Amino acid sequence: MKALFAGAVYLALLAVPAAAQTAQTALSPQDFVTSAAVSNQFEIESSKVALEKSSSDAVKEFAHEMIADHGKAGDELKQAADKANVPPATDLDGDRKAQVDALRNKAGVEFDQAYVVAQVKAHDDAVSVFSAYADHGTQSDLKAFAADTLPTLRKHQEEARRLAAATSPPPAAKPDAALGTTPLVGGNSFTKGQARTRLRDAGYGPVSGLAQDDRGVWRGKAVKNGSRGDVAVGFQGTIVVR
Repeated sequence: MKALFAGAVYLALLAVPAAAQTAQTALSPQDFVTSAAVSNQFEIESSKVALEKSSSDAVKEFAHEMIADHGKAGDELKQAADKANVPPATDLDGDRKAQVDALRNKAGVEFDQAYVVAQVKAHDDAVSVFSAYADHGTQSDLKAFAADTLPTLRKHQEEARRLAAATSPPPAAKPDAALGTTPLVGGNSFTKGQARTRLRDAGYGPVSGLAQDDRGVWRGKAVKNGSRGDVAVGFQGTIVVR
């Protein structure tokens, strides 16, 4: 999977209060239903935003999966909650609503980074809560729902972690050892658009003055982490910063 970032600001996430429960301490039926419903709704709402704002096909594919699977889980939770005579929450809590709003205010690679981090955190919390209730819950219908849903949540958890690993920021850009402190010259196979895309995918902001010199190196200026400087894209695609 193509790496998306060289650096980005992570979304500050707040833990679901229920996730602090240990595997030995069961939530009440009402607390479990509320936690499960809010978590489920967060997955759906944040993933709908991802379909609108993501710049990554892999992220969008994951978001489609979240909407479908958590929509099904929401229906199954309602059925189990009805049998247990416990009303599920129908809206996001304040913390999760704030997280979704924060995602809406991001764009491009910054959005993708924040969304993936949120998915890892949300699924870590959900697996903890569902595991605890499946093992120690006091209401049989809800226990069965928790146990039946856990394999899907664990699958999502692993997928989110793999996606995070593929899109996490690599170490700060530095010249390739084989290049010394200058970009490798030669017949550059990159077009101007491809060189610009490579810079963007490496986390650089507005790129200006991008032009190919007589040695086949694309040179220009770009912004990263609030600083503007000279950048060069060498023959093998390595980015060198001045």
